[in-house]
Amino acid sequence: MEQQKRTKISKKGIETKILRQIGGSVILVLLLIEIVSVCMVGWLFFSSKKAELTQESNAAANQLTGFLEQYTKSVEQLAVNPEIRQVLAETKPGDYMMDAEKADTAMENLIGIANTDTENVLSAWMSDLDTSALVQSDGYISDGSWDITGRGWYGCIETGETILTEPYLDSSTGKMILSAACPVFDEAGTVLGAVGMDISLDHMTDIMREYKIGRSGYILLLSENGTFLYHPESDIIQKNIKDVNISENAMNAVLSGTNRFLAYQVDGQTKYGSLKTAGDTGYLVLSCLPFGEYYATLVLMVIALMLIFAVGILLIAIRIKKSARNLTKPILELNHTAQQLADGNLDVQLVITTEDEIGDLGNSFQKTVSRLKEYIAYIDETAEVLSRIADGKLSIDLQHDYAGEFRKIKTALLNISASMNQVMLGINESSERVSAGASELASASQILAEGAETQAAAVEQLAATANTVTDQVENSLRETETSAKATAQATAMIEENQEKMKQMMNAMNKIQETSQKVVGIIQTIEEIASQTNLLSLNASIEAARAGDAGRGFAVVADEIGKLALESSKAASTTKELIEISMEEINKGNTIAVGAMDSLKESVAVVGKVNDMIQGTAENAVVQAESMKQIRIGIEEIAHGIQDNSAASQETSATSEELASQADALNKMVQRFELCK
Repeated sequence: MEQQKRTKISKKGIETKILRQIGGSVILVLLLIEIVSVCMVGWLFFSSKKAELTQESNAAANQLTGFLEQYTKSVEQLAVNPEIRQVLAETKPGDYMMDAEKADTAMENLIGIANTDTENVLSAWMSDLDTSALVQSDGYISDGSWDITGRGWYGCIETGETILTEPYLDSSTGKMILSAACPVFDEAGTVLGAVGMDISLDHMTDIMREYKIGRSGYILLLSENGTFLYHPESDIIQKNIKDVNISENAMNAVLSGTNRFLAYQVDGQTKYGSLKTAGDTGYLVLSCLPFGEYYATLVLMVIALMLIFAVGILLIAIRIKKSARNLTKPILELNHTAQQLADGNLDVQLVITTEDEIGDLGNSFQKTVSRLKEYIAYIDETAEVLSRIADGKLSIDLQHDYAGEFRKIKTALLNISASMNQVMLGINESSERVSAGASELASASQILAEGAETQAAAVEQLAATANTVTDQVENSLRETETSAKATAQATAMIEENQEKMKQMMNAMNKIQETSQKVVGIIQTIEEIASQTNLLSLNASIEAARAGDAGRGFAVVADEIGKLALESSKAASTTKELIEISMEEINKGNTIAVGAMDSLKESVAVVGKVNDMIQGTAENAVVQAESMKQIRIGIEEIAHGIQDNSAASQETSATSEELASQADALNKMVQRFELCK
């Protein structure tokens, strides 16, 4: 059962690998081909649809252009009609146009050209610019309230070119019409008026209605300003494109008159179409195809391609799976035979009928099985010889003449017998020698262990002494460090006092400088007082000369003189006091300098003491470190001696064990029957 399970697992694995490796590559290539095909089909489809919509728009635009151009050419012919030009030239402001000499003939021309296409032409007309009057072929003649400038076709007079007006509703017929108008010039090039034709849009809408694109596509007709002239929905006709729910891109394209292919939205539904202008008429044609119909053919083609490729992939997978099964069947038979050989069963039959490399492998496998059967006798004898050697009988005798690679086995067995015989003899001799040497080694190890124990006791006592000395050195080190810290603090305090003394001297120097400045100011005040006194004296003299008129001024001058004398006395007194203060400040500076010098000497002395303590602390650190190294060295020596003692004891025990093992080895070697 286990064998069958392994076979099934192997079979499944091979089929899966073939299917994944070959089938996966084929499927990947097919998928790439499918993607490329879909892309190419899509490109061709979009190109064809775009071309179809563009052609429909072009065809409708060309037909519309041809329809309208016949009327623009007709009005241009009317504009050069001599009778009409004469009537318009003769009619002056206040005249009646039909009173002109050629009026009847001109009317006959209008009627004649209108009758050429009664289905589409409602009337032909001529209009005079001077009298703002109009005459139509149907007999209508404008009255005095009629204004030429208010007509939609008046632009032809302003531009001097033939135009088609925006469609409008004819009040008399109720039909949507447009006017083709052309200006009339005299021989000097002056505009006399205009001629034109009123054309019904029924035929144009019939033309647009006949165009069908697909099942539900259609053509839209718009004027130059974006007014719908034809739409399948009648309620949209005459509405401007700005008034319907259409996307901005379509609106901009129509209003700008740009020929282009569009994808636009109407009432939230996507449409596709091509916008085309109808020649120089100003009218536009827009094809319209709904989104669903636009993509319907493409979707069907893509689905068909996907189905074709899916069926192809399925057929390829089935074919690959069948081929893999046919390929793995002989391999499974070979695997089953190999499993039997692995279990030791050489009596097997293998039948492979395939005529390929697997068949050759099966034949070679069968030859190998036949050869293995011949080697059974060699294997049996080899097993018997090995059993004898396992029992300690090293003398062997091989009866069979081994062929092929088995000859090496025979040679190897004989060499093993001879080599083991020699090895056992050597082991016997060596074990006797080892036994004797082990006894001697055990005695020496016992003596060495006793000496090591004595050394260990002495080293332990030395280590205890070293620990005591180390503790004393460490205490001295801590006391030295404490003294160094105290002297450092004292040095810092003296330096701080020295700094404060410097600050006090700087303050006294600033006071001295300020006092000198004050003395200068007082001298200035004395000079001002002297000048004031002199001015007061001069003022008194001038007042005396003035007599009674200067008496009041003399009193003021006398008071100013007294004030100047008092200011001079006060300044002298202040100057004397400041000079006394400066003498005291100088004495204070002298005392401060002395104190400063004493602080400097104190700092120097304390610094020397601190350096000495620091040196002592550093020496104590070195001594403490040296004692630690001595203690560590003694401890290492003690450990080494203890280890040596333990090793000696172990060596003694090992020697005794070695001696006992040597005896046991001698007994084991004596089991073998050695060749003499």
